[in-house]
Amino acid sequence: MTLVRRFPARIVKEEHAADVVCPMHDALTAAQRANLLLENPLSYLNVTRSTLDMPGASYEDIGAANAAGLERLLRSDSYGALGEPALYIYRIDREGDVHTGIVADLDVSGFVDGRVLGHEDVKPEKVEALAKHFEAVPTRSELVAVMHRDDDVVESVVTTTTAQSPVLTVTDITDVEQKVWRVSEADAARLIERLSALRHYVADGHHRVAATVARWRDHGSPRGGTVLCVLYPESQTHLLAFDRLVAGPIDATTLLEGLKSDCKVTTVSGPTRQHGGFDLHVAGAWHRIELPTSSAEGASALDVSRLDQEILRPHLGVVSGHERVSYVSELTDPHEVAATHPQDALFVLAAPTHAELVSVAERGEVMPPKSTYIEPKPRSGVFLHPRQGPVDPRDLPPAATAATGARTA
Repeated sequence: MTLVRRFPARIVKEEHAADVVCPMHDALTAAQRANLLLENPLSYLNVTRSTLDMPGASYEDIGAANAAGLERLLRSDSYGALGEPALYIYRIDREGDVHTGIVADLDVSGFVDGRVLGHEDVKPEKVEALAKHFEAVPTRSELVAVMHRDDDVVESVVTTTTAQSPVLTVTDITDVEQKVWRVSEADAARLIERLSALRHYVADGHHRVAATVARWRDHGSPRGGTVLCVLYPESQTHLLAFDRLVAGPIDATTLLEGLKSDCKVTTVSGPTRQHGGFDLHVAGAWHRIELPTSSAEGASALDVSRLDQEILRPHLGVVSGHERVSYVSELTDPHEVAATHPQDALFVLAAPTHAELVSVAERGEVMPPKSTYIEPKPRSGVFLHPRQGPVDPRDLPPAATAATGARTA
């Protein structure tokens, strides 16, 4: 089966898009979700509630509420008519930080047979909750972000398509502009052939993938199952770090003397985010910690892994995930964090590189939790993908099309 496929979609109407389109559920804080659910009945968040939004409610009750939210959106005439299967280009522009990808269906079997690889572990309880949600609301809008090596053919089609007028332009509640273009039939065929030949890596959405695969297997692994994705070239994704804040009080003298026995420690004016070590703020001062050379490969070679095993565990008696260790996004100013936590130890990291992510994925390993934060974060509510229907014959290889004719899955 061809990996990349066209999909049928309803596109949110421009006059409703600002109300409907919103960040993914897990990209919002509890307070942000509560405000949106209370103030905006058309927000797509009303279709993606979880136990965090309805404490104590059963999966059935949450599913019913989400299904009702989708029905309300459809009754509001917020979406256009269901279009013929196609590929789309989706661009996110956050104050000049632009990310452009191709929205398509990926055959679910590709996430099992190695054509699409992940790099994160998943929590079984979250996978189960999402699988229940997918059963209750089979229509999809949440995009799984995957990435591939930069490719000249793909770039050429994107450049040609985006030179035309978009079918949708919207600025969402976070002031992020988004545009959508429909890819021509001829260019869609070129993209399907080229993208299906490339290896892809999950950038964001590991739990959604795992839930989709679980449902697919529960239903007998039927031919034609898909995952709605946005496919980004590597250069269109940014990998950001999560720093570690270890709650004090910390004996800075003992910690620094201990680190000097294994690492090179120098006093610096502030964080540098260089690979091969960490920037440490403790007791009012910044220090650069250079790690010794290591022969480790894959996940164990990552700076974040070595921080746990060579620094946090032996010198502070904790590792990532311990109750004393909290995560701070690279988007947060480390100087502000250090100033507001004078009794704690802040370890500032460089994000993993794309090459390290690919290495971990291809070795069949997973990164430690909160190893990286990947941009962009696609919004939900732009596309509505209905329940999976018959396979489009145009997306089958020529030999398969000849053998099956108009027969569908």
